[in-house]
Amino acid sequence: MEGLMSITTSAWSETMHQVPFTAELDDRPESTPPRTLTAIIPTVGRRSLKRAVASVSRQTWPTTALVVLDRPENAASVEKLLQGLPHLLVVSPGGLGGAGARNLGVRSARTTHVAFLDDDDEWVSEKAALQMAVAGEDTVVSSRSLLVGSTSRVVPERLYHSEGDQAVPVVDYVLDRSTLRLRRHFMQTSSLLCSRDTALQVPWNQDLTRHQDWDWLARLEAAGNTLRMLPEVLVRVHQGSTGSISRSADWQASSRWLDSVGPGLSDRSRADFLTSVVARGAFASGAWNQGLRQLARGLRARPHAAAVVLAVSGMLRVGEHGS
Repeated sequence: MEGLMSITTSAWSETMHQVPFTAELDDRPESTPPRTLTAIIPTVGRRSLKRAVASVSRQTWPTTALVVLDRPENAASVEKLLQGLPHLLVVSPGGLGGAGARNLGVRSARTTHVAFLDDDDEWVSEKAALQMAVAGEDTVVSSRSLLVGSTSRVVPERLYHSEGDQAVPVVDYVLDRSTLRLRRHFMQTSSLLCSRDTALQVPWNQDLTRHQDWDWLARLEAAGNTLRMLPEVLVRVHQGSTGSISRSADWQASSRWLDSVGPGLSDRSRADFLTSVVARGAFASGAWNQGLRQLARGLRARPHAAAVVLAVSGMLRVGEHGS
């Protein structure tokens, strides 16, 4: 049994009372069913989950919080943690990882649309309403985010555009390293919303240990979906969290993912990624020969200067640790 849906009577009752599924545009024909939304939240049971679910309960658009627990032994503690907050709980067999848990959540949802929320992030109360206003059957919606850490900043600095003079493939947008400010371009899981049909047709890749969101965006676009980014800051992304549901990863996983990306990726974006992510990661892990090899591959394709600087920073990290 791939997932067990757990709905306590009190939780279901609260959901129905606090989140009535009556939101419907007045000019829609009576035969058109109302659009409804589920927030899919994968977790292993971290305490930050309570903050994430609470942010869903504050949405101005009726939204169901569907928690996918990927560590079954924590079911009782999660229910205790979320006591008083409207939610549905799906318990996986365990070990699915972030992508597998999101796919299980999509299959378990019973709404027209789904959105994704990491258990250490939170939504601004208007997120669902603003995104549902522009979401279509084949339109995936993102937004700006606030990165919260030792300092806070709004990302991305440059919005993604799928049309007009600034239009580029989404994978080129997220991999661009034309500046040392790594958050100039940004599109992250907790900002994404789409129709449930779209998420069923293009599931998350469960074999990946890194770059799951970038991979999903690239495949969504390749399948003919339109990606739209709103200028509003609708997500708070908390940095430095530990114990994530995502599996551990290294530079080799990044290299394998890059090799799997199709011809839609430009040579320069590929070069940027090879130098700033793969080579830098290899250097930082002490794999000097592989780092030099990946750096040489990247340099042949002429990456941006900022990407090369980032690769060199991986060398410096090794030097600092060894001194």
